[in-house]
Amino acid sequence: MSSSTSTAAAARLSSVAIPASAVVAWILYDFANTIFSLNVVSRYFGPWILDEGASDLTYGAVVAVSGLAIALVSPVLGALSDRMGRRMPFLIVFTLACVAATFGIGLTGSVWTALLLFALANIAFQSGLIFYDALLPRVSREANRGRISGYGVAAGYVGAIVGLFLVGIFAGEGDARQDAFIPTAVLFLLFALPIFFLVRDQGTQGDRSTFPTARDVRAAMGQLRHTFVHSGQYPGLRRFILSRFLYADAINTIIVSMAIYAERAIGMDDAQIDTLLALSIVFAVLGGLVGGFVVERYGPRRTLGAVLFGWTVTLLLTMAAMGPTIFYVIGPLIGVLLGATWTSDRVFLTRLSPPQYLGEFFGLYGLAGKFAGVVGPLIWAATVELARLAGLESVAYRAAVGTLVVAIVLGYLAVRPVSDELYRDESVMGDG
Repeated sequence: MSSSTSTAAAARLSSVAIPASAVVAWILYDFANTIFSLNVVSRYFGPWILDEGASDLTYGAVVAVSGLAIALVSPVLGALSDRMGRRMPFLIVFTLACVAATFGIGLTGSVWTALLLFALANIAFQSGLIFYDALLPRVSREANRGRISGYGVAAGYVGAIVGLFLVGIFAGEGDARQDAFIPTAVLFLLFALPIFFLVRDQGTQGDRSTFPTARDVRAAMGQLRHTFVHSGQYPGLRRFILSRFLYADAINTIIVSMAIYAERAIGMDDAQIDTLLALSIVFAVLGGLVGGFVVERYGPRRTLGAVLFGWTVTLLLTMAAMGPTIFYVIGPLIGVLLGATWTSDRVFLTRLSPPQYLGEFFGLYGLAGKFAGVVGPLIWAATVELARLAGLESVAYRAAVGTLVVAIVLGYLAVRPVSDELYRDESVMGDG
């Protein structure tokens, strides 16, 4: 895409009124996908599959393999959507695939089939987020982007509360946790439907075919190679991506392991875990809403730096926690930090990226998160197993949290020098 073409496309986008229905539909998708994230990734699947006989290492390996799969394809998917000028066909396909796989987990009687379906659901879910995040500029302006991002995050955690209690009607303890997955799939689909019909693609590349051809894929891979070679021309991009890998390593592992840690290290039962998650989610709504306004007032870099400092303190408290009482303080802190992290870092990327490559850079953003999704759970599981082999069963999970503290601190050090001034020179990649 030439500089003049991209500038004209950006001008058209800024001059078109954004329907309120499109904004609401975009926000509602965050409501929908967080139902899946909480109920499947965080709440039910891990404890259920361990009770069914899978080991921590097997579960961690499956999470890692699914993360590796999306890490390998996410940049190509982002570049492909940029080339086609389309996000919605990809979002629809991956959402439906995630819904189908989640439904299947609720029906299977095999541990290995359940692990496979979980991997497929996770791959589809994470792939869809690339295209969902890249639609943010389609439903916002620079002046209100932080707020719209924050509203999405807040709505997501409201969805998690709704999903937690609606699904809790069907799910029980032990084997009955499997009954959570079909209702989760239905709720995800129901609340995802509005974005399918109400948000429209920009179509900046001249209305190509709805789905990619082999030529599109080859061209997208060439565009991706070009981006890697010349990524140093985008100030701060490499450091931001490195930082995201490090802090996402910790945060994604927390999301996957929080219920397991609460049960096995703190001794909480299912009712206490549900209460803990509900508290965390309520405060995540607050984190998303307040984080959006803080981003607009102080910028995404300063906001993200403060959030990473907060993560460090909270994880140290988690390592020291000896019973459920203090965890009812830690849970809300984790919620606030989750909401503020995702609100600030996706706005940060829109500041670093020229608009014509936003899908591609959200692919790189996804790449960092997905490689973190490979490394984090493996380090967590390996730390737990090694501690057990060394006879340190009582501190195995706490030692694993210590690895997350290291990742967060390194992520803060990486992003601290990056400027969040809005990227304006759209000619760099065209000149490559």
